[in-house]
Amino acid sequence: MNKFFKVISLLLLALIALNASAKDSARVVRVKDGDTYVFRKGNTDFTIRLKNIDAPELKQPFGYLSFVYTSKLISGKTVSFDSTGKDLYGRVLADIWIDNKRLDSTLIRNGWAWHYQTYSNDSLLKSMMVFAINEKTGLWKCGIAGVCPPSFWRSYNLKNRSKFCSSYK
Repeated sequence: MNKFFKVISLLLLALIALNASAKDSARVVRVKDGDTYVFRKGNTDFTIRLKNIDAPELKQPFGYLSFVYTSKLISGKTVSFDSTGKDLYGRVLADIWIDNKRLDSTLIRNGWAWHYQTYSNDSLLKSMMVFAINEKTGLWKCGIAGVCPPSFWRSYNLKNRSKFCSSYK
């Protein structure tokens, strides 16, 4: 009887582990900006927000370049994702993989997004951002003082954006 419960327990743990690591897939039909996308699964479209990064806003310096880089990388492709809930705007928060590579680490490593440290303590992403800063890739080409994080950009009015977020020339 004891062996029976052990076997059942192991099977249940295996099922839980499989479910926890199960990835869904969908086709990317639109890139809204560097960290927000529209996916299609079947006949349903839904908005996904990549959860561990913050990419520049489209009207922010480097925002369009981040959008272009991300679009070339994922537009029209089928990607894998794990959703972890929804944000305040109803977007699905998710980790995304393309060709078995994490999209968040690719964007950060190539300098097109910040590691969103307010919501993530992922050590890989931290190291990717340090690497991008040191190599001056993407938005870091002007150095760390030459960029304004999107979280600041969104919270500043036009006058403060001009004052605090325009050091890149």
